[in-house]
Amino acid sequence: MGQLLHEADFETVFVDANPSLVRSLNTQGSYPLRILDAYSQKATDLAIDRFRALATSQEDEIAEAIAGAHVIATAVGVSNLDAVSSLLAGGIRARCARHAGPLDVYLCENMPGAAGLLAQRVMDLLDGPARIWADGNIGFVGTSVARIVGGAGVYSAQDDPLLVIADAHRDIPYDGPASRAGDPHIEGFHPVSNFKAEIERKIFTHNVGHAALAYLGYLRGHTYIHETFDDDFVRSVFDGALDETTEALLKRYPADLDRREHTEIRQDVRIRFGNPLLKDSITRVAKDPIRKLGRDDRIIGAAELCRSQDIDPDHLATICAAALHYDYPEDTHALHLQAMLQEMGVADTLREVSGIDPSGHFGQKAIEKHRWLETVKARLRE
Repeated sequence: MGQLLHEADFETVFVDANPSLVRSLNTQGSYPLRILDAYSQKATDLAIDRFRALATSQEDEIAEAIAGAHVIATAVGVSNLDAVSSLLAGGIRARCARHAGPLDVYLCENMPGAAGLLAQRVMDLLDGPARIWADGNIGFVGTSVARIVGGAGVYSAQDDPLLVIADAHRDIPYDGPASRAGDPHIEGFHPVSNFKAEIERKIFTHNVGHAALAYLGYLRGHTYIHETFDDDFVRSVFDGALDETTEALLKRYPADLDRREHTEIRQDVRIRFGNPLLKDSITRVAKDPIRKLGRDDRIIGAAELCRSQDIDPDHLATICAAALHYDYPEDTHALHLQAMLQEMGVADTLREVSGIDPSGHFGQKAIEKHRWLETVKARLRE
């Protein structure tokens, strides 16, 4: 977002909970961005400036910035939306008092219902004229952000501490009907009429594919995501899972998703995941398996999508089983998952973590795949 707003000639106000990061941004006045293009296999270095940074404790300054803003975006993680809702509410009150124009809050979060969740939390903090004004003038707009941030393998001790490394992807579909302020005039942003179809395509293509490569790649002993494309076993599950979600998505949204365009998106995902310049670590992509095995998240959500469209989620069950095996010792969530499995067994852990019936078709398939991966784990690592 920093790059896109900079290129659109905005002055950006970053708000962060880390005071040392805020100080560094304000002191330095710019930060380096390195773009690693999967297609050209070239690196491009950019300098992002024309910004200032505020700490979340600076509530009055944040409210003033929101009152005069052209556009707002969040990228804080769904678990932190509560923390920003009061800051947004304060700014909306100030904006209402100023009789300013409509404003959209773009949610760059990895969850289909993030916009509705934040909207509810902010509106609950407003009352009287501010609530009435916000209802007609503040849009909470979901976006689908698929840019990949580089892993630890691409950084060196000599790099600027503020350096950000990412791939070149810059297309951001957003929920057109949710907008109150209209076109934000930011290159890369474009409205879609059925955002539910668009965000499900992203999560059940990009995120599911990433999960397949990460959890199976970990079992196979790989270090980086791009290495997994040379592994026939991992690649076959990756392709099979995306075949399953492709057919389910196109059946569910025949008026919104085009097969040719979807095929191009799948090819783009494969090329970008296979970008060796990124050195994207398996453990970065696989982190927090409990969240990623959640009922509404990528793996179980994709399986439910397939079930609803009468498509057998066989390869998705393999990904689910591999995620249950994820035991990276430096991931506290992975260790907690393993403790649950040890204490409760696979069936009850699936019920607890994923909210699915372990005696149902997908539950039984996932348990069977988990057992199979247990018996062949040593061979998979050969």
